[in-house]
Amino acid sequence: MAKPTITYLEDDSIGEKCGHNFKLITGVLRFGAYETAGTGVSCDLSNQLPTKVHQVIIEPKGGYVPVYNYSTKRILIYQQRNTASTALTELAAQTDLGTAMSDTRFTAIGK
Repeated sequence: MAKPTITYLEDDSIGEKCGHNFKLITGVLRFGAYETAGTGVSCDLSNQLPTKVHQVIIEPKGGYVPVYNYSTKRILIYQQRNTASTALTELAAQTDLGTAMSDTRFTAIGK
């Protein structure tokens, strides 16, 4: 699957550096088709956080819940079902996320 387009936002109120040399980045992910279930979407943030990614927060949108996998540097996307008793299920292959998850905001913290 093709990588999502990542647009980094600059926000002077947040600042680039946090305490203890941590860096905080914010941005927008633009997804396309989710081609292969189980492998996720490539999302390597090592250009922005070269030492270590400590936390990635991605907003859920349109009933989809993205989860960052720190070891593979990929985003797995789960679908929320209608009932509270149903567990999240991974998104099926060939699902187009272009509309449902357009301009999905994220925040990442690392060094």
